[in-house]
Order: sequence, then structure tokens, then C-alpha cells
Amino acid sequence: MRNAILKVLLVSEGSGGHLIPAMEVAKTLAGAGHRARLWYVQRPTLSALLRESLDELRAMGVEIETIQVVSSRWPFLRVGIRLGQVAALWIQAHRRLRRFHPHAVVGFGGWVGIPIILAARQRRVRVLLHEQNVRLGRANRFVLRRHWVDRLAISFESTRASLNGTPTTLTGLPLREAPERRPREETAQRFGLSTSAWTILVMGGSQGSRVLNRLMDDVVAECSEEECANWQFIHVTGPHDVERMRQRYAARGIRAWAAPHLIQMHEAYQLAHVMIARAGASTLAELARYGCPSILVPYPHASGHQRDNAELVESIGGGLIMEEAQASAPRLLGVLRRMAADVRLRDMMATQIRSLARPEATRELASLIERITDGTD
Repeated sequence: MRNAILKVLLVSEGSGGHLIPAMEVAKTLAGAGHRARLWYVQRPTLSALLRESLDELRAMGVEIETIQVVSSRWPFLRVGIRLGQVAALWIQAHRRLRRFHPHAVVGFGGWVGIPIILAARQRRVRVLLHEQNVRLGRANRFVLRRHWVDRLAISFESTRASLNGTPTTLTGLPLREAPERRPREETAQRFGLSTSAWTILVMGGSQGSRVLNRLMDDVVAECSEEECANWQFIHVTGPHDVERMRQRYAARGIRAWAAPHLIQMHEAYQLAHVMIARAGASTLAELARYGCPSILVPYPHASGHQRDNAELVESIGGGLIMEEAQASAPRLLGVLRRMAADVRLRDMMATQIRSLARPEATRELASLIERITDGTD
């Protein structure tokens, strides 16, 4: 880190996939003596993980402000409401930038960043954009096409092919720092699980996935008696289906830990032989960090960016794709049985997914922010 104290404004959507990288970079900047301010979209509910991280940032002196976003049930009102909010955010951004005088604004995606980045460009503030997914999000594509950004940071090398010469740096995706690993036996005991059983981790994202929960409901019903005795599950359900899934596992006599959320995800990865998950960018980065083979069921909406993420994993042999429309208990069980029986396949997949890991992503992105402020990048 350089000696000059910088003032950096970080702007993020309110979902974990956007907010966690922004928080980790803010933490690193603050730890180096810089002044970081985080401006993020206020969601109706925040996961325990996000609340804990925000409290940690406040304790480090990071200034945190929220953006209030209004939604509508009526499609014909949404465009007008959104345009009004964009205009209001642009005015607010000018006021806050005038008071804060940042050396750099860093956007982490989402439409809320557009008016703030525009205001920063108009005030001649340096702008860095970070893209979490393999394919650029719509908001990031919009501001790049208008040349409002000094540099783009990407999480995956394959993103570069679609950028048409945009100044770009591969940093990786900042993740929460994982605590020191406990002995495997101690971790299994904390979950009430065995150290020797075939362990399947199911994770539907920070809010869970009802599609994956229903799929696992059917899988559990079709497991053989031998599988019920020898398999075990760690299932992060989200807030809706936790009691039903607990009852389902218990009714089949399957060892399982099910909960609406899990803060210490590194402990689940320590036990897991395979993960069934959506294909958000943070999930990919965690799979790479821990070398965990996966079966990915990409979320089919949100511009299809999860499909691109999953295709990258499958293309390098680090996991398999199962489209939501074709996902069924027999198909998923067939894949799980094959993986359970083939240690060499799992080892190969673990090696391949590790090739995507960028363990220094947070430090690299913080260093890039410093460099763009003094013109050395």
C-alpha cells in the first residue's frame, strides 16, 4: 500500500454477490489506513453474514450509507419509477461527492451504480469497475460503452475475450477471509456428522433456492437404503423450507445438517465431497478456493449470467451443469452415484476447479485502486 491516504467511495447493489466483494475491499483499504466509504442498496432483509460483515466494517471506521430503492408490483410503473430514482441518485451523488471528495469511485455492478459513476466522471473522479461474473452485467456494459470508466477489473480470464480492448486487469473475486481450519473431526462434530460418510453440500445462494430444495426433497425420497445409511448432507435451505427438509432427512434416517443460512461456509467445504449449487460468481470463487467438485443448476433468469459461469466450470472439467428445466431426482441421483463411486473423477474435478482460484483477489483489487488514483495504471 502507498503512503498517501486515499478516500475511496465503493458503490454496490445489496445482494451478497455484489456486496461481499465491496466490503472485503473496504476492509483492506481501511486496514491500510485509507478512508473508505461504502454506499449500498438497502434490502428489506440482510443475511446474518452480511450484518456481521457490516458491523465489522463500522468498527474499523468505514463509513456506511444506504441507498433506498422503491419497487412496484405494476410493470407499467416500473420504468417511470426507475428513471426517477436514477435522476434522484445522480443528484445525491453530486452532493455526496462534493462533500467527500473521493480520489476514486469503485462500482461493483447493478443499475444503482450508473448515475453515481456518471456523477463521478462529470466531477473528474477516477472510476474503477469490478465485474464478478464471467459475462458482464447490463449495468457494467452500459457504463463501459459510454467510456465512463478508467479501468475494469475482472474475476475470470475468460471475460476478457468480450471486452474489445477495454483497459482491463484480472484481479479475481474478493471473498471473505476464511478462518484457520479446524481438524476435520472437530468440524464434523460441530455439524453432528460423520468424518467417513459421503458428504453432499447443497447451497442455493444467500437466500436459498426453493427449486433446489424441492429437487433435494425428491432425491432424498429416492435414495436407496444403503445410500440413506452411508450418505450425509449439509443443506443451506434459505428461510423458507428448513423445517420441511429437516423432517424429510429425519424420516429417511439420513444424517443431515439443515439450516436457513451458514456463516462459516469454509467448514462445510472442509467436509463436502461434492456441492450442488446455483452458479453465482461467489459460489464459483469459493469452489475454486476449496477445490470442491460441483453439480451446478444455474439460475435461468437475470440475463443468464449464471449459465455462462457454469459453462466455464464445465469447460475446464471442474464441475457439471444440470439445467433447471431438465433437473430431476433420477438424473441428479445418477450423477451423485457416479461421483461417489469414482474417486479419480472427483480428484480430477477438484484439481481443475482450483485453476480458477485467485487467493490474492482482495489485495490485488485494493492495489489496483491505489494505482489508478496516482495514474500508474
